[in-house]
Amino acid sequence: MTGIGHLSSAFLVKSKFKDVPLWILLISAEVVELVWIVLNLNPFGFSPPLEFMKVELPFLYIGNMKLLSQQYSHSLGGGIIIGIIFFLLLKSLKVSTATRYIAIALAATGHWILDLLVHDHDLKILPLSSAPIIGPIVSLDPANPELGISAAAPLLGFAIQAALSAIGTYIFLKNFEFPAPNGKRNFVIGIIVLNLFSLPIFVKGMMTFVIRSEAWMAGLVFADMLFAAIVILYLSKSVVATESSR
Repeated sequence: MTGIGHLSSAFLVKSKFKDVPLWILLISAEVVELVWIVLNLNPFGFSPPLEFMKVELPFLYIGNMKLLSQQYSHSLGGGIIIGIIFFLLLKSLKVSTATRYIAIALAATGHWILDLLVHDHDLKILPLSSAPIIGPIVSLDPANPELGISAAAPLLGFAIQAALSAIGTYIFLKNFEFPAPNGKRNFVIGIIVLNLFSLPIFVKGMMTFVIRSEAWMAGLVFADMLFAAIVILYLSKSVVATESSR
């Protein structure tokens, strides 16, 4: 699942925890991905690296990215620990309170749950190298049962992401108003465009000349989530909670 799929989950949490700034929830929804990027780029020179992936070349589509080790960032327990650390960081900077921890935890943990829907056999419950690997939740390729939906049926994986993004957007729009003229329309258009921007990685051949290595993949993932988060924050900068939801 790409950036917009995970970031859209912040809309659901924001609709229940209206006092939590949206930027905090957007980071919470992708904080484990940020840890994943850092560990895969391995700027600290760990040998062997704490986490690593393999990008098959020529890169055709999302199924050519194999997450060989990601127990710290993409295990359920690892996500919870990362969420706690992120909350403590915000609290130390005096931009968060204890009552916001539940919102941060839901957004951070939701990342793992969303990945479980579409990932290959590469997720864990506990952040241990010896912990059993789980997934995929549904196997659509009898010849390769370890493949998740995004790898076995990439367009279906995109459709699931787009549907989840649409649900999150719909609930967000029910709970918040856009005082600016055409604010709601522009927000919806922005979400649609962001989802379309994520489509090429699900279509075989469209990213072949973009992804050249594992580092390029990590950089693309970071650029994708950063761009989507900036667009979402810009389009939602004036929203206010509706009277019925306060």
